[in-house]
Amino acid sequence: MHQIETPGGEMSATTTDYSDSFNQFVYDEIPLNSHCLDVGCSTGNLGAALKTSKSCSVNGIESNLEAAAIARNRGYDQVFVLDLNCEFTALPSSDQEYDVIACADILEHLVTPEQVLRRLCRLLRPGGVVVTSLPNVAFALTRLHLLFGNWEYQKYGILDQTHLRFYTIKSGCQMIASTGLEITAVKPYNQFGALRYLSPLDKWFPSLLAYQFLVVAKRVDD
Repeated sequence: MHQIETPGGEMSATTTDYSDSFNQFVYDEIPLNSHCLDVGCSTGNLGAALKTSKSCSVNGIESNLEAAAIARNRGYDQVFVLDLNCEFTALPSSDQEYDVIACADILEHLVTPEQVLRRLCRLLRPGGVVVTSLPNVAFALTRLHLLFGNWEYQKYGILDQTHLRFYTIKSGCQMIASTGLEITAVKPYNQFGALRYLSPLDKWFPSLLAYQFLVVAKRVDD
C-alpha cells in the first residue's frame, strides 16, 4: 500500500457523469466539519467539494496512482493507493478515526464488498456512519431489456462493464446490514438527465423507477 500526502487544490464541477462531477446525494448526507474517508475517490471530485463547501477533512482510497495524485493535489490529506479487490487487508485493522466513510458507487465494483465494508467499519468513530450509493439493477429499463433477452454491458450505468455485483434496493440493504451496520436511511434517487424528474420515488414504485439508491448506516457500538 502506498500513501500519498499533501493538501491543496480546488472544487470540481457538479454536472454530467461522475468523471467530472460527484454524487450529490452522498455529498448531502455528510455533515459540516466531518473527518471523512472517500472510498474509490478517483480524482477527488467529492472530497474537493466537501473541503471547499463543508470544511471537511478528507482522506481517500484509490487504486489508480495517477488519479490518487490528482486527488491529493485537490486537498485530500492522505490518499491510500490500493486495490480493494486484492489488498483490502492492508487497511488499518482498527483506528476509529472517521466520522463518515463514503462509498459512492464503488461497492458494485468489488468481488467481496461485505468483507471490505467490515474492514472499513473498524475505522469509524463511535456513532460514525457509512454513506453508500449503489445502482439499482431492478430499474424499469433494465427490466425491459432483460424481458427481451438483452443483457449488454455498457461503458457507464447500471450495466457498467466493470461492475462485478448487481443489487436491488432490497438485496443492497441486506448486504450492508450483513456487515453489522445498522441502517438508518434508504433513499432511492435519480441524479442525471431526465431521470431527475421521476420523483417522489419513495411514493411511486421506488424499486422500479430509481436508477440508484443511497443507504446510510451507522456503526453499532459494543
